[in-house]
Amino acid sequence: MVDLASMEVPDFDPNKVNQNQNIQQDWPKSFPKTTIGLERKNVFTDNDYSYLPGALESIRSLRLKGYKVVLIMDEKGRLESEVNAANLKMMEDFGQAGIFSIEGIFYSVGTEKADPYVKPSAGMFKRCEDEHPHLKFKNGWYVGHTIADAKAAFKVGSRFALINPTEETIKKLNSFANQKIKKKTRIFKSLSEFEKNLK
Repeated sequence: MVDLASMEVPDFDPNKVNQNQNIQQDWPKSFPKTTIGLERKNVFTDNDYSYLPGALESIRSLRLKGYKVVLIMDEKGRLESEVNAANLKMMEDFGQAGIFSIEGIFYSVGTEKADPYVKPSAGMFKRCEDEHPHLKFKNGWYVGHTIADAKAAFKVGSRFALINPTEETIKKLNSFANQKIKKKTRIFKSLSEFEKNLK
């Protein structure tokens, strides 16, 4: 069984979007700024795919600013069919929210630490770069919620945005073992706060 899958975002007909059609007019034709990878859980949704406040608006704003946005997600132990169905629904939600494209979706359902696609391993990031050569994480951002997310980002040379961390996560980040990772990490209360800090 393949533990990693990628899925292209479906095209959306702006005439079918239940919003003012003018929303499509400001959608960029190109995205020249750096790559931003997003974990799903505790970044823009909770564990059950309910969107966090302001999250969809923040993803839309990142795209309007010209950033390349790709989802790099751990879905440990879930069925691929279940994740694919949830991701298709999520893309419909994106379209309804005026997010008319992202670069793609990569996820892992693996559970073993030795799996090269399970964070903190960087296999998902490397596969993303191999399949989409215009996406480079070096000097880009990865936005996540755990130390495993931070370690994976560090391995590919990405800056890391840690969203709403627990006290335990902060303690781990401040440990001697994670000093180098901490230097490339910035902490934000929400994806919205992160997005507002980017030009």
